[in-house]
Amino acid sequence: MKNVQQLFWQNYCRCCNQVISEDDKHFCSDCWSQIGFCFVDSFCRRCGREISPFGQLPQGCAGCLNENFHFDSIACAGVYKPPLSSLIVRFKFADRTHLLPVLADFARNAVYKADFFQSADYIVPVPQHWRRRFQRGFNQSALIAKSLRLGDARFNTDVVKIRHTKDQTALTFAARKRNLRGAFAVRKGHNFKGKNVCLVDDVKTTGATLDECAKVLKDVGAGKVFAFVLAVAGQKE
Repeated sequence: MKNVQQLFWQNYCRCCNQVISEDDKHFCSDCWSQIGFCFVDSFCRRCGREISPFGQLPQGCAGCLNENFHFDSIACAGVYKPPLSSLIVRFKFADRTHLLPVLADFARNAVYKADFFQSADYIVPVPQHWRRRFQRGFNQSALIAKSLRLGDARFNTDVVKIRHTKDQTALTFAARKRNLRGAFAVRKGHNFKGKNVCLVDDVKTTGATLDECAKVLKDVGAGKVFAFVLAVAGQKE
């Protein structure tokens, strides 16, 4: 019976589409080895960049000493490079929502090691403007956030994007900050005062989006604001 089922239903590697056995999980052995190089064991708790275990300073790492963030700390699963970056892009832009279980596994394995694992009161996805959500059909950050479990933290969508912004791909950090200014708000009637919040996004590039969301939360009295992302871009080789 098992062999008959395999004739009609085969497992494929999520990266290279090679046929894999049902004992393999998500990827073939070659792609697993490549993905392994994307995950990080040691990263800066302030900016998320991969660093050596001895590269963390009290005020961050050498790469973020001159950067100012409103979020208090950050955790990540890995570095934004292939094949992890390819999986995220396909999930986000090619309507490959079947990749969610794979990315959710990566997220859960990483967030358990975050220093704020038991500290958050709310898990809040970085919001999309309604026009972007209508075009894409889903908010990838919300799907990832829903898959996480952080102690007794509750999923919350009371941070909203109230202004549509232009694409930020080619913008500098300063330009991104200007582009996002006033784009986010907290729903009327929700009280984040004194609460610790974990913001969730798919990728941190410059940190401008996470920072603006954290600023909005701090402005309404949130206690600590943490950030969790699948991958951090802007790594130095």
